[in-house]
Amino acid sequence: MIDLTYQSQFNRKVDLFNRAIEPYTDQISYFPSKATGFRTRIEFGISKFSGKLNFSMSENSKRVEIKEMPICNSRIRKLMPELMNYLNTNKQFSEKLFQIEFQVSRKKDAMISMIYHKKLNSEWGLEAEKLSKIFDSSIIGRSHKQCIIKGNNFVLETYKSESHQYSLKLYEQCFSQTNPDICDDMLTWVENSSHAQDDILELYCGLGTFTILFSRMYNNVLATENSRPSILGLNENLLLNNVNNVWSARLSGYETLDAIKKTRSYRRMKDIDLSNFKLSTIFLDPPRSGLDDNTLNAVSNYDQIIYLSCGFDSLTRDLSHLSKSHRVRKAAMFDQFPFTAHLESGLVLEKK
Repeated sequence: MIDLTYQSQFNRKVDLFNRAIEPYTDQISYFPSKATGFRTRIEFGISKFSGKLNFSMSENSKRVEIKEMPICNSRIRKLMPELMNYLNTNKQFSEKLFQIEFQVSRKKDAMISMIYHKKLNSEWGLEAEKLSKIFDSSIIGRSHKQCIIKGNNFVLETYKSESHQYSLKLYEQCFSQTNPDICDDMLTWVENSSHAQDDILELYCGLGTFTILFSRMYNNVLATENSRPSILGLNENLLLNNVNNVWSARLSGYETLDAIKKTRSYRRMKDIDLSNFKLSTIFLDPPRSGLDDNTLNAVSNYDQIIYLSCGFDSLTRDLSHLSKSHRVRKAAMFDQFPFTAHLESGLVLEKK
């Protein structure tokens, strides 16, 4: 879709979404993105072109030179040529460097992660400290079993729904939304489209982008996540926002549902008394592959299901199963990934 204008590629996604979702509901909302400057996180390879280093990406198994990236936030676009000029005149930093990731926030926090095929020495650390000051950015160097941090290992982002606003630390090597304006739209849609009552179970909670919102909508939140760095980051974000009605544990979605059904107990939940929760709503934001069969069967017992998906094919597959027990009350399409074939989807389902 890269050759299409923004509006035409958005219209194609709307048509695709409608064909799949209209048989289930006519309550559909659409959220377009900005066409440029929307992306706050991006990863590049480092390659040589005409004897000079530059950013690169893979296309048809070949490395393609990237001179500019209009979809990126203005802070990233400014940092790209400045950093590349520095690398081309500083062998200490460019030798055996093969990957760079930029992450910024709308507050203009910036973090640059640099991945190497060599051991990083003390000289690298001293130079990284200088670079951090020059670019007003955190610098992180990674190599085999090495991580050197100059500054922070996170950027601070502020999200807002219609009624709430809060900040999150978005940690390096943890999943975070790459299009924060669309994320705000998702938060507002979830807030306005779901019926908040009793307690909520959140699977795949990540760093807490939705968890903090739910802590202000529901009596209690039980949030689980399988990634150790993400669950540690979530707990930091709960402290940052003075949240005291969220209970978290490092469990997969299937393990969480297993524990709730009391078919198996987990030591990681030893401090959580499940009998204190009245879990009538479940929130799902799974990986692109969607839900496994065991999870699909288990979630059908909940009165309300809020399902966000970055995998449209897996969403439509899962919906064919969930529609046997639930009806779709509302649906939404979020253009989280403009100029790609990917789209973000949202469903609110209620038990028949």
